[in-house]
Amino acid sequence: MFKFLLVAALVPAMAMATISFSACPNGVPAPTSLTVNDCTGNVCILVAGQPLYALASGIVSPIGSSSVTASIGARVSGVGPAYQIPIVNTGGIIGGGPVVAGVPFDYAVIENSVAVPARGVFGQLQVDLIGDGGITLACVRFNAEIL
Repeated sequence: MFKFLLVAALVPAMAMATISFSACPNGVPAPTSLTVNDCTGNVCILVAGQPLYALASGIVSPIGSSSVTASIGARVSGVGPAYQIPIVNTGGIIGGGPVVAGVPFDYAVIENSVAVPARGVFGQLQVDLIGDGGITLACVRFNAEIL
């Protein structure tokens, strides 16, 4: 219950700034809008050890799922396998409930401290929403600089 209240309290504050993003190359659905902290434009500045608040809105998955978790990977200059950024994943589907195929939903990630192996790097973050059986329900990429 507390987790839902925290997400509901953050949504109005986060709804003011959106960042440019792209869909993932695997054809998985992307949200219609993405808010990350107070980032705007083409590059989001994130600070290692500081909070990460993200809201993906208007996701329409063709696949239903009773559960959803987020996975965040980072690629430096788009090269190599993604480094998985550990998240405690204290977010979830806004309004709760399962993902229903064809019905839009919003998802929030609330991470109190971004844990990364290096600072001063520019790259691309990819956020995957994983459903039942490991199926990717949605995916989005955005450019970020980690200080």
